[in-house]
Amino acid sequence: MIKLRKVSKFYSDNDTVSTGFSRIDLELNMGEFVVITGESGSGKSTLLNVISGLDTYEEGEMFVNREDTSGYTTEDYEMYRKNYIGNIFQDFNLINSYTVYQNVELGMLLCGKSKSESKERILDLIEQVDLTKYAKTKVSKLSGGQKQRVAIARALAKESPIIVADEPTGNLDSKSAENIIEILHSVSKDKLVVVVTHNYEQVEKYVTRKITMHDGKIIEDKHVNASPVIEPDSAIDLEMSNLSFANQLRLGFRNTFNLPMKFILLLLIYLFMTTAVLGQYSSFINTGHQQELMGFSPFFSDISAERIIVQKDDKSEITNEDYDKISDIANISQIIKNDVILDSNASIYDDDYYFYGSVYSLENLQAKKITYGKLPKGDNEFAIEVNKSSYNYDDLIDNREKYFGKTYTLTDENSGIKISDDKIKLTGIIMDESQISMENMGSISFYVSEDSVKNITRSFFARNADTTFNFDGKTLEVPASGYNQVVKSSEKVAEGKAYIPEEFRYNYTNGYYYNKPLTIDASTIYFDSNLELTVDKYFTEKTINELFGINKDDYPEYSSTIFVNPKDFDSLFAKGYYQSTVYMDDEKKSDETKAALVDAGFKPLLMKEAITNFAGEFGFVLKLISGASLIVIIIVLFFIAYFVIRLVMKSRNIYYSTIRILGGTKENCESLIKIELLTVLLFAYGLVLAFIKMVQLKYINIAMLVDMISFLTLGDYIILFVILSIISLLIAKRYSKKLFKKSAMSTYREEE
Repeated sequence: MIKLRKVSKFYSDNDTVSTGFSRIDLELNMGEFVVITGESGSGKSTLLNVISGLDTYEEGEMFVNREDTSGYTTEDYEMYRKNYIGNIFQDFNLINSYTVYQNVELGMLLCGKSKSESKERILDLIEQVDLTKYAKTKVSKLSGGQKQRVAIARALAKESPIIVADEPTGNLDSKSAENIIEILHSVSKDKLVVVVTHNYEQVEKYVTRKITMHDGKIIEDKHVNASPVIEPDSAIDLEMSNLSFANQLRLGFRNTFNLPMKFILLLLIYLFMTTAVLGQYSSFINTGHQQELMGFSPFFSDISAERIIVQKDDKSEITNEDYDKISDIANISQIIKNDVILDSNASIYDDDYYFYGSVYSLENLQAKKITYGKLPKGDNEFAIEVNKSSYNYDDLIDNREKYFGKTYTLTDENSGIKISDDKIKLTGIIMDESQISMENMGSISFYVSEDSVKNITRSFFARNADTTFNFDGKTLEVPASGYNQVVKSSEKVAEGKAYIPEEFRYNYTNGYYYNKPLTIDASTIYFDSNLELTVDKYFTEKTINELFGINKDDYPEYSSTIFVNPKDFDSLFAKGYYQSTVYMDDEKKSDETKAALVDAGFKPLLMKEAITNFAGEFGFVLKLISGASLIVIIIVLFFIAYFVIRLVMKSRNIYYSTIRILGGTKENCESLIKIELLTVLLFAYGLVLAFIKMVQLKYINIAMLVDMISFLTLGDYIILFVILSIISLLIAKRYSKKLFKKSAMSTYREEE
């Protein structure tokens, strides 16, 4: 069965070479009960380790079942041990955290046996070694004799043709030793049993062959108590199955939890690693998100990230039914129908003060808390909201009584016209104490009546309309400028009439155009409107003050303006809502909200898409730098985790060495480590997700945590889990590679 020709084994340590044994010739056959004896250091245990494939040899040839082993790789030796060898050690080499049943089962699982087909055989073997009542007892609680019987049962469970035992009775009392030798003798009739012992008298009456070693050489080899030697006619085919995936899962899960302290330590490591990666990834997402929001717009005054501008696909008027559909969409907190006011600015000023800012309807003030004064009511009252970063902030706090009750003229900064027909009174001040951002830096907001808001909207359309004047066949086309308003309203003009500047008399009406028709056509991107009027008067530099109360020095500004009655002005420009703004509760869900608006039939524009980003062409570079930093941090975390996990897993080195001794391959050990680490990762990740859910449900209300997780989506959590899984798999691969750098026995000796 085993044949050695001039085989030698050497050890090297610190540039010193020692001989385990030298130039051994030996042939061992099936049916033999062989005892190798000799004093300590004679080389008997080393010879046994070479025979069993736990150690390699340096010279000579060894044949097993007529196969030359000189070219064996590490994987070949693992298969050899699994197929041929059942080991019994002096110090048992059992898994102390396993029960008796699990230790015996381990060898069978490694050989590819299923749980169901192994059970009966395991119970028979446990009964054979008289340990039935200890089947569910952890071996750490057994006596030395009981442990040795477990080791024998495990060796027999593999049904391998060769049983090797190194000092199997060395730590046992005489009665236990006798039982062990009897068991080994009983199985030697159809196997090759090789026992190393220094106490030959214990085994003398059972052995069929005695080999004595001295100083690394065989000095005696004689047959005693001879029994028939089994000589097979051909090589024995003992190819066993590999450890199945189901058994890998069973062992991996078992190893995860059978040492509670190890599990807790690994769980703490993974909790740290998970939160660290989660925090860094969230920071990376947050940085990119903030870069998207940092910018400016030449078209929009309100560039808050929560804002979405909404139009219908066909740019038609937005109806009440449409607004109901918008209201039903999740994450929308507010609808500003009169979208124009958000990008209009107004001011109030005199020699002592100047306030400039955005305009909002009083309807949007209900949710606001008035800090000083009271809520405005009616068309002749308004409120101011001022951010703490504004230069007006301290003045409004310290001198608020000076401003309350006073009336002001609110002027549209773009058109220069009065927003309110009459002066309006300040009744309330709102102090905005929110965190300063790009959107609210130094901001002031005016809250005015709905009629005043409509004035702004009409003025906006008037400034942004392509206007054509038809004077009885002669036309004047005035393209939209966005600033100059060529049609304005005045109560001084009768309904159906128009006052035109004196310049038009010479350029378009030939000086004779009183009481003649004037047609005004206004065209915007949303609508076209038409108005039929009669020219009633010309106004000049001298008469503009008398007619409209406008200083004659300002006449050049109005020299191309036509004044009409407010009702006629409204018929041209007081249309419905073609563009509105919605505000989101959570701007981080903007993509989902935009998709919902598209599905509802609208054309949304996110404010982050409308601004010119400050980063510009450097945005990609900044993202690249941020991404590289994230990768570096993950790599650092990998090595930190690897070294810490390796220290924790060092307590399992003996376990994996034992797996190797029993014939487990590198792939088997790596798979078991992967399953164990991934299982701990699942627990840690589950705990972190549960914690995140508690934060989301406001059971834990820490602003920093709320902000951190608000950027993460389901896809991000999946990406994070994949990253952590890859880290775990790499750690398992690296750790198992280290385990297999040396032979199974060398690794085991280092960990004893």
